[in-house]
Amino acid sequence: MAIISCLLPVVALASTALAQCSNSATLTIASAADASPVASCTTYSGSIAIPTDLSDPVGQNGYNSLSVGGVKKITGNLTVSNAVKLSSLEFSNLQSIGGLELGGLTVLSTLSMPQITTVTGLNFTALAALQQLSFGGTGITQADSILITNTGLSSLMGLNNLQQVTTFNINNNPSLQNISLQVTSISGALNIEANDGFVSGLQTSFPLLETAKNMTFRNCSSVLLPSLANVSQDLGFYGNTMESFAAPNLTTTGGLIFVDNVDLTNISLPSLTSVNASYQIANNTMLKQINGFQKLSVVGGALDFNGNFTDVELPALTQVRGAFNMQSSGTLNCSAFDQDNSNKVIKGNYVCKGSLSKPGGANTKPSSSSTSSSSAAQPLNVNIPTVMGGTSILAGLLQFIL
Repeated sequence: MAIISCLLPVVALASTALAQCSNSATLTIASAADASPVASCTTYSGSIAIPTDLSDPVGQNGYNSLSVGGVKKITGNLTVSNAVKLSSLEFSNLQSIGGLELGGLTVLSTLSMPQITTVTGLNFTALAALQQLSFGGTGITQADSILITNTGLSSLMGLNNLQQVTTFNINNNPSLQNISLQVTSISGALNIEANDGFVSGLQTSFPLLETAKNMTFRNCSSVLLPSLANVSQDLGFYGNTMESFAAPNLTTTGGLIFVDNVDLTNISLPSLTSVNASYQIANNTMLKQINGFQKLSVVGGALDFNGNFTDVELPALTQVRGAFNMQSSGTLNCSAFDQDNSNKVIKGNYVCKGSLSKPGGANTKPSSSSTSSSSAAQPLNVNIPTVMGGTSILAGLLQFIL
């Protein structure tokens, strides 16, 4: 009986410890003292919230700092919203967390998680004073979703070794000048736009990325995708300042879009064989030649080209399944396309005009031209192979399918 009596306090203590390390409700931490249940756990099964008003202000400015040690894993979420006096947040031993959501922390300048490697979801919104991530070591290598918007971050060090991610959205971070990730696949959407407001645009590099679902780039000065082989939905470039774009290993994509890239002079996709949705090139002022698609065979949607180009080469094109619109202020000879249209190769609405005063996109009526398309001085260079008994098949692709 004496032995049993001695064991009872130990069992009680263990039960208490287990209870502290599991909480179906969200634990609120307003001070270091409130964090003691979490600090004593290796794994905390539950979620944590840090409220708007914290206690224990430090320094003459009245700002707060909060430091939590001990816990290595939080299965739920850590949410900190509108704690406007919180300037420093540290979880010194944390390695893995479900979700990390920080928003409206106007003076937060230090975020220290030196051992963190795994996050299910990371959501940083309106963190104007946060200039760097103190994640340490390899940083985060696995994440499901990442959203970083309206922060003061100048780099994404701490995420640069990210190997797995589903969605990746980085937007409206005016001090951010470059992004370089080691991911090999992105199974959801990648969206990069409106970053680096002080120079010409954000430099982006994904040297190992091979497959992606949907990719959108805006306001970038360079986009490097040397290993990219397949994009199942859209690959779109809008309003970038890059002078050239090359993806030497890209073979297939859903939609392919280049719009309002005012400095773009060259596009090189030498391995591309099929565009399975829309194919749009529009309002790229400096793009005079469209000749980097030497193997493109099939356009599964509609093709919509408009600008001031004078030379288009599509030597391998064999099939057009949607509408076809090609309008340019430059001189074009559309006779090859005219013939394909008369032979019912182009299945949708057909427009091909050069020397237009106001070239427009699909579903727009060409403005008056000084030179007819058939007598243009500088021809549209199209080398289309003979297939199916001498019938060349052109594929026009765009989101405007009949």
